[in-house]
Amino acid sequence: MLAPDLRTMEELCQPTMNGRGGPIASMNIQATDFELKNHMIQQVQNSCQFHGLPGDDENKHLDKFLTITQSIKQNWVTDDAIHLYLFSYSLTHPATAWFDRLLKNSIHTFQEMTSKFLSKYFPPFMVTKLRNDISNF
Repeated sequence: MLAPDLRTMEELCQPTMNGRGGPIASMNIQATDFELKNHMIQQVQNSCQFHGLPGDDENKHLDKFLTITQSIKQNWVTDDAIHLYLFSYSLTHPATAWFDRLLKNSIHTFQEMTSKFLSKYFPPFMVTKLRNDISNF
């Protein structure tokens, strides 16, 4: 669940760059020519899409995403950076809408991204519910 927005109406009406640029914080990348290539993005988009709908399997999505992106390499760029920058391309609406609502520059590692993703789509109460369902079977 998202924290409530406690800004005043006056603050909400002011033009701002807050929220622009997305939730992924800038990373220190040693490569001088790093960019996400179209083939990288297409590989993710064609192979694994997460919609955020009931019945979608969050863990399966992460496994598939990591399987696909493990073959994407670029000199002087960490796997963490590649995973982080490509992850948003694996989402479709309404999951994209959730991603876009995350605070600007709030995510610094892929581990943080997966934690936020799983907290949203597989919250702790679901773990408890599944454990209870198994125990009471």
